[in-house]
Amino acid sequence: MTELTHENAHAVDRLTLHLLQDAYFDVVAVLRGAQPKAAAAILAVMEQRVANTITRLEREEATEEDGGGLAVAVGARLDAIMKQAHGPVVAHAA
Repeated sequence: MTELTHENAHAVDRLTLHLLQDAYFDVVAVLRGAQPKAAAAILAVMEQRVANTITRLEREEATEEDGGGLAVAVGARLDAIMKQAHGPVVAHAA
């Protein structure tokens, strides 16, 4: 495989994010249409996994000298994608 230029590597990342975002929107729409209660439960679990990962990343960044800011940037981007796809998910007691 050929080595990608820095510019091409970023293009790959952007295209990958775009394709995954589109797929996520489609899956959420189908899930909500077919099984709204199951969708709410599944999406809540997915959001919690993202939140846990971002929290871990923030802890790791706190120990770094430059602080990074990666966790905040990733969290903001994923938050925007999730809100656009399905809005905030609120777990309801059964």
